[in-house]
This record gives sequence, C-alpha cells and structure tokens, in this order.
Amino acid sequence: MGRPNLTKSVLAQDVEIIGSLTFKGELSFDGTIKGGHLSGSVLNVGEHASVEGNITADEVSIAGSVKGNATVAQRCHLRASARLNGDLNTSRLIMEEGATFIGMSNITPRGGGQKPG
Repeated sequence: MGRPNLTKSVLAQDVEIIGSLTFKGELSFDGTIKGGHLSGSVLNVGEHASVEGNITADEVSIAGSVKGNATVAQRCHLRASARLNGDLNTSRLIMEEGATFIGMSNITPRGGGQKPG
C-alpha cells in the first residue's frame, strides 16, 4: 500500500497512546490507542494493534483490532486477522476471508457512484 513520496513512520507494539494522533505520510501502527482519533494519509494497523477510537485517512489497512468508526477516502483493506467493530465509510473495500466486520458500511465509489450500463 505505500507511496514513494510519503514519509514512513513506525510505532511498535510497546507504544500506548491515550488521546488523538495526527500524522502526515504513512504510519505503521502496532501498539494501542485509546479514546482518541487517528488521522492522516496512509495508515497500516498491525496485527498486534488495538485501536479504541475513530480513524480518518486516505488509505487504511487493518490487521489488528479497531473499535470505532472509520472514514477512508480511497481504500480500506481488512486483512484476514482484522476485527473492525464500527461503521465504515469508504470508496473501496477489500475484505479478506477471515476478517471480522461488525457495523454499517457506506461504500461510495469515487466519481459520483455511477451505475455500470
């Protein structure tokens, strides 16, 4: 999922954040965040990550646990180990077999959502 011109940051499994986190570029997160909001460009939620809060990003890949709503402008990828408990708004959803998604989804393709003819 990465993009060549984005700054890449990594927060490992031993990081715990209480509150919100705003980032630019690409963030790989494998720690714990509680009661806040993650917002930025490209977010990779690792297999050991636990997020209790909302997410807003251009692209998101989830392999860990998220309890909160996600608003993803471009693409949301739920990996096989993902657990998303919350509502999802995105233009594109990729969901691997084994992923758990409990919530409502609103998938609106970019470009106005025209129906194929």
